[in-house]
Amino acid sequence: METLSDHAKVPEPPPPDSVAFFVRMQRDLWRWKQPTLAAMAGVSLTTVQRIERGDTVSAENLSKVAVALGFAADYLTVPRHKLPEDEAIKALENSLAWMKGKVEVSVAPLDTEKQLRALSSTDMIVLDSDLEGEAADDLAELREWLDLISFMRCCNSGLIAPKPDRNFRMRELYDDLFLCLKEMQRRHQCVCLVGTYTAETDAPKIPIATVAVMALRSKVRNPAASKLGVLWCEQRISWASAMEQMP
Repeated sequence: METLSDHAKVPEPPPPDSVAFFVRMQRDLWRWKQPTLAAMAGVSLTTVQRIERGDTVSAENLSKVAVALGFAADYLTVPRHKLPEDEAIKALENSLAWMKGKVEVSVAPLDTEKQLRALSSTDMIVLDSDLEGEAADDLAELREWLDLISFMRCCNSGLIAPKPDRNFRMRELYDDLFLCLKEMQRRHQCVCLVGTYTAETDAPKIPIATVAVMALRSKVRNPAASKLGVLWCEQRISWASAMEQMP
């Protein structure tokens, strides 16, 4: 005879209210509005609104939304055992483990000379991209431009001799970089997000360093990429790893 205890052990799909909370949270992380999620998932806006209200919708539509958010198709529908409270807390902690050793860094699309000056004044540059290997050469070129700007700024300030010709203008160098960046973003349908922060290092003589972050984010994968205001970056930086990124 089936007991109540046995019934409690039967796996069940996530309840609609849990799905609603999860979808809203993930959509906020992507900086998507409801119409954006609907378009990315190929479902109607009404469907997204119903999901986030905790209404019951078809498994097919839940699968489309899960895939759009970057999860397996059955992530929102596969039956699961209800975890005891202590196990549920541990599972939540495990899901946030990727944040360990990382810090929030404010970022914005690269489009001003002020940003370039800030980036070129840091101790090291960290490159990142979600375009896989397709933009590696462009990202390396962008770094070379930034290294050149840093070098020329040092020359202008007298830290490195000789100084450039009196007719040289940094603004022309900035303009050339922005032309390169514009073409790269058009070609890959992406945005270059940049920011700076202070990180610990593995070098005893330089325990703290200022770090420039340059990250390419696909607008195809995330139409709201340019609205991302924060990236999670390593709290402790290896000088050796940073040097390996140099062209």
